[in-house]
Amino acid sequence: MDINQLRPMIEDINFNKSRCFPLYPHPILMIETSGYKNFLVISDIHIGLEDKIRRNGILIDPRQNIDESIKLLTNIHWETGVNELIILGDLKSSIRIITRTEWDNVPYFLESLNKLFNVYLIPGNHDGNIKQLLPENVNLMRSKGIEFDNILLTHGHTLPRIGMNVEKIIVGHLHPIIQKEGSILQGNKIWVKINLTKKDLLEKNQKQNTRKLEIIIMPHFNNILDYYGKRNRNTSGTSGKSKLPLLDNMINRLNWSVEKAFLFTMDGSIIGSEVDLAELLY
Repeated sequence: MDINQLRPMIEDINFNKSRCFPLYPHPILMIETSGYKNFLVISDIHIGLEDKIRRNGILIDPRQNIDESIKLLTNIHWETGVNELIILGDLKSSIRIITRTEWDNVPYFLESLNKLFNVYLIPGNHDGNIKQLLPENVNLMRSKGIEFDNILLTHGHTLPRIGMNVEKIIVGHLHPIIQKEGSILQGNKIWVKINLTKKDLLEKNQKQNTRKLEIIIMPHFNNILDYYGKRNRNTSGTSGKSKLPLLDNMINRLNWSVEKAFLFTMDGSIIGSEVDLAELLY
């Protein structure tokens, strides 16, 4: 039977749900929607970070760094055939201003990608005034994020409404790295998956309904952040508040609790569990 004839049956079986998975060993997520449209997702490019690195005495050519990112995405495009790309926030590095490096390189980055992808940007906390840098054909989305079926994509610094249909939340913002002294992987970027549960009281019969949700924290896309994160990582924590405002709000205000967690290396190996979350999130 032709695959196109099977598609209506497949859609019924999946109950209109999307699915997602990392493209190991790259910091790229693939989303397959119930409508048979595929998206690549990257987060935290931080174009312009080279300026901060330069102040530490290390010279990095911003254009060369961006060209390496474009080359990787070009290769993934040809390997997967996917022509939709979501940037999950923090496209640039400065927060409120636009630096000369960003003026020169953000449009170049996007115009290069526009030759291969339809580009969607969900702005992050570092994307102030980003509209001035966007080519006309880049889709600027709301900072609260966008939904595909049962998946919510948001940068992680805002507090979006979590609809009852949402089963997975994809975020960036945190730049997660391994925090294990003495490990050869110490300071390497990772993927994080957190399983949350919440018990809601049903008014009709006063019984509790347990709801489950999964948060996937994406690794940063810019390899320079590996170096910058190791030198500037604050592990002391403050006031018990998470570095990920979305998760902090869910746990402390919306009564969600962490059931399990998994930390994955960039090749997909499990490197940690929920006991390792404290140093990562606080």
